[in-house]
Amino acid sequence: MQESFRVFFNRKNQWFNVFLHDVSPNTFQRKKSGRWGYWLATWSNPRRGLFGEIHLVRSRVRPDVVVHELDHLRCEWLFARNMAITPKNEEWWCTFGDELVRKFYREYERYCEKTIRRK
Repeated sequence: MQESFRVFFNRKNQWFNVFLHDVSPNTFQRKKSGRWGYWLATWSNPRRGLFGEIHLVRSRVRPDVVVHELDHLRCEWLFARNMAITPKNEEWWCTFGDELVRKFYREYERYCEKTIRRK
């Protein structure tokens, strides 16, 4: 399956692919995933290249679902680099989350515009 869109982060050194599926939420739940989406880590280098995939039910793309899956990505990123959240890097960590959400929705909106134009 081809990704619906790609989101770059870490100064465009890394990205994750987003897949929007036209399925019932029960489909994901049967696969032992979240009801509306799931995160799949696929990285081989924690600093460059493809980092993972977010799979979402197309009809259930909501802010809480998106942020939940992006939090899985951020945790995986921490684990991959053997980092911990401390009082010194807490603000950076929150800013990193903001950046991922902003970039996700920028690409999602572009994807939606392209999809509408094709119809």
